[in-house]
Amino acid sequence: MTNADERTRLLSEIASDLISLTPLETALKVVMNTLDRHLPMRDGVFVIYGAGREPRLTVWHADGHDVRSRSLTVEQSDAIDCALASGEPHFVKKTVALGFKMKGEAIGALWIDRTFQGRAVAGEMALMKHIAKLIAKASQRELCSGGGSEPDEPQAGQIPKNKPRPHTQHDKIDWIVGDSLAIKKVLETTKIVAATNSAVLLRGETGTGKECFARAIHALSIRKSKPFIKLNCAVLSETVLESELFGHEKGAFTGALLQRAGRFELANGGTLLLDEIGDVSPQFQAKLLRVLQEGEFERLGGTKTLKVDVRVICATNKNLEVAVLRGEFRADLYYRINVVPIILPPLRQRDGDISLLAQVFLEQFNKANDRYSEFAPSALDILSKCAFPGNVRELDNCVQRTATLASSNTIGSSDFACQKNQCFSALLWKTDVDGIGNETMHTLNPRDTMSSGLGPYAGTPSSATATMEAPGFTERDRLINAMVKAGWVQAKAARILGKTPRQVGYALRRFGIDVMKE
Repeated sequence: MTNADERTRLLSEIASDLISLTPLETALKVVMNTLDRHLPMRDGVFVIYGAGREPRLTVWHADGHDVRSRSLTVEQSDAIDCALASGEPHFVKKTVALGFKMKGEAIGALWIDRTFQGRAVAGEMALMKHIAKLIAKASQRELCSGGGSEPDEPQAGQIPKNKPRPHTQHDKIDWIVGDSLAIKKVLETTKIVAATNSAVLLRGETGTGKECFARAIHALSIRKSKPFIKLNCAVLSETVLESELFGHEKGAFTGALLQRAGRFELANGGTLLLDEIGDVSPQFQAKLLRVLQEGEFERLGGTKTLKVDVRVICATNKNLEVAVLRGEFRADLYYRINVVPIILPPLRQRDGDISLLAQVFLEQFNKANDRYSEFAPSALDILSKCAFPGNVRELDNCVQRTATLASSNTIGSSDFACQKNQCFSALLWKTDVDGIGNETMHTLNPRDTMSSGLGPYAGTPSSATATMEAPGFTERDRLINAMVKAGWVQAKAARILGKTPRQVGYALRRFGIDVMKE
């Protein structure tokens, strides 16, 4: 990989998988698949050490043979030892090894057999070192938590896995913060549906935390010791989506040099989150319906039928009912995934939660940047009055931006962009209420909003529509508007603008627009 942007995207994808996927073995399998897509490799293995440098976990490249019977060769072990001793990637002909250390202690290693011979360029060296740091942190986190898994067979005093597990005070989902009545109702529903295997459809605006609630359902279910796998369906073409979900056989398409397991296989026994399900093409919906109904599928290019036991959770910010009426979404698939709908409230409907979330985000900022920032009461008052169209994601962005640019460790009201007529959301959205009490969102001319301050602007309801060609809009304004409407997914913004994702990416760089992420 020679392109710096591609390396950044790869690191972001790997970091996201290592943070959100459990257990570590599942996360490493997904990371190995990701490396296989982006790097010129034929074989590889992750090794995670236990006490006395004994391999505790090995995750091999899925190259078609039985990885359970594989073990490290003498050459592979020697290369890894050299990499750990030097602290640098170790190259031997077509192979490279790099070690993972944390506080000077060897935690694990990665060995790769490449398709070419020679040392990597400087960018690739830096990439491998970043990957090593990410995996070292993920490995240490699992070691500190005791592995995060349970035995497959019930022990004395344990509840058999085929029976619903009652909720106890030890069931924690502390990654969801909020004391509002709206969020408490959703959490109560989440706990109820978690005890079943029913299909769940998470609905809500962009940035309301659909992935967080999917993880909560998994963590509170009898499947919690099994993998939690996620896939964003919006950013992939139909062929890539089929390969990602169902896997592919060697030679299934150009570049398919090896057999590869898909997300359904990786999630076997656990939970699979299909995010942005409303963006799946009608042609692929039929293929998806079969695996949801029958629990079976074939890899792309294969003929062998595989069966899996996976609980599927879908998520969308689209109005699927309208899509069904328009013929854009299959009615039979809609009924299959919409068994238990859970509607996540936007931040503007979660009274009192903004201050709690802001404090959490500021603590995370302080920890990541070795800072000691704190909010003045006036700052929390400003935050609590904002409707945050981008919901939790936008609040996080606002806190990070304000803490970064604040003039002192105490963040006051004057430090916020909205108090300087520079509020990003205020340039885009305004809410009106029609005759029957429904909110409708309109895109504003930026020149009309600069002097308006924070007051008139509220969040973006799921039925909101934006006028892309509003009077006075520049090309940059239209690009930002499309990115916001698309939830900052470049592929979706490209479809809105009638451009290719590459053109959108180039335009973002040209205008110096930072991409907001979950």
